[in-house]
Amino acid sequence: MGIKNKEFMIKNIYLDKNGGNYIAALAEGGKLLEYHIERDDDSNIVGNIYKGKVVNVLEGMQAAFVNVGLKKNAYLYVNELLPDRGDVVGSVDIPLTLNLKEGDEILVQVVKDYVGNKGVKCSPYLSFAGVYLVYMPSFDIVGVSRKIEDEAIRERLTATVEGFKRPGQGGFIVRTAAAKASKRELKKEAEELYSQYEATRRFAESISAPAQVHAEGDLITRMLRDVYSSDVAHIYFGNKTMYDSVTSGKCLNEKTCENTGPCCNQALFGGNARRKEEYKKKAILFDRSTDMFKHFGLDREVDKLLRNRVELSSGAYLIIDKTEALTAIDVNTGKFTGKKNLEETVFQTNMLATAEIARQVRLRNIGGIVVVDFIDMEEEEHRTKVVEALENALKQDRSKCNVLGMSALGLVEFTRKKKRKESTSMLVQECPYCKGDGLVYSNDYVVQKLRIALLDLFAEGFSSAIIDLNADIADYIIKRNALSKDVSKIWSDKRIYIVPHRTYHLEEFSVRGDNSKVLDLPDNAKFLY
Repeated sequence: MGIKNKEFMIKNIYLDKNGGNYIAALAEGGKLLEYHIERDDDSNIVGNIYKGKVVNVLEGMQAAFVNVGLKKNAYLYVNELLPDRGDVVGSVDIPLTLNLKEGDEILVQVVKDYVGNKGVKCSPYLSFAGVYLVYMPSFDIVGVSRKIEDEAIRERLTATVEGFKRPGQGGFIVRTAAAKASKRELKKEAEELYSQYEATRRFAESISAPAQVHAEGDLITRMLRDVYSSDVAHIYFGNKTMYDSVTSGKCLNEKTCENTGPCCNQALFGGNARRKEEYKKKAILFDRSTDMFKHFGLDREVDKLLRNRVELSSGAYLIIDKTEALTAIDVNTGKFTGKKNLEETVFQTNMLATAEIARQVRLRNIGGIVVVDFIDMEEEEHRTKVVEALENALKQDRSKCNVLGMSALGLVEFTRKKKRKESTSMLVQECPYCKGDGLVYSNDYVVQKLRIALLDLFAEGFSSAIIDLNADIADYIIKRNALSKDVSKIWSDKRIYIVPHRTYHLEEFSVRGDNSKVLDLPDNAKFLY
């Protein structure tokens, strides 16, 4: 068994830089769990902190628009990025009003990226993420991630953080990775995060608004900080500079950090010696002549992200359709016929689909409302088990998901919190022909539009028409005599020529009139009628 097959049995992280883009992936068993691609520029702004100036206050909505120096004013909403009450021990004093006026200067953090023509969303409540802790200067709290389910571990972590938290200087949310961290590591990181906030605050005081005062860090940094865990076997690097930076503990984002506040990698590399050593031990520079993603077969997995049909191992499949309001996922039995009865076949298909649905929304970074149309089941026990299986599968996701149960029609709604754009946003662009519809005109409809154009042309008194159009549409018209009835009844005294073009889009054509007795036509022109 070669290295390629061995890697398919374990969990690995793959990091690369190609054509000015950062690429990061997490794979297990040869399947992608996460895939991200970002430009190496200043367009990645989620998590960045800005000193902004309030330009408009919407008191009725408890919101405001803030000039932070981006291409559009940021939208500030009082309820953005508040602590999750389910993670917090004790009561939380959450402000319900936004006490701002036009001209005020304020520190804000971007929490949601641009969506269409809308500007970014930002929060007045700052947070600084480390490997084990998230520091929130505005809230005197201690919270523990709900993904840490062991009550004894939750109590131990709460007591530990309460022991070194500075009174009156904010609080912490304990991240999932902290379950295996020592008290010393937690305290060291807390001190790093305190220092990071103080440096950011002091830097902000020294400059005028609007200005960026803290950079969240690039994709590679976030991948190592947020995705890496002890069960990751290897971290593959397709870029030597990136490999050298990580193995030496240097900042990957030095240019950005030079112009803002404290280094965005301070918590990642500064206070976590054990983690740094793990990176060094597991880091592998992929220096072969072939592409790293192709070598491990992950390029085929990336290609599948662009399809709306997802095959399941049983022969069943999912259809994933994105709309403006929500994402719809349809479960189908496909070739899977089962071995017992219809109810059991449907139940097995739905159960198998739950794991793949959870993987796909995480892999594609689908956010907002997701509606799953499971195949109808008669037994209530089966319906309950499918919902529970989906909930358990979604617990592996780093983003918070909330399942709302199954309706009488077999529909399950759940929400998934998302800060950044979908994974496919850098892999596709809007079709210049269909403008995002995903459809083109049928041959018959093109002929119908062509007939209208000819009627308008001959109404102007022309005796001949020359049509430039797509070659396949030209063949269709000739083989099916698509305009024959119109010619015999309406245009019997007219001449029509078609000029086929292989480079024309299916919907593209032009019609021009001519009254000359001798027409100047290209060699491939064909007399139609």
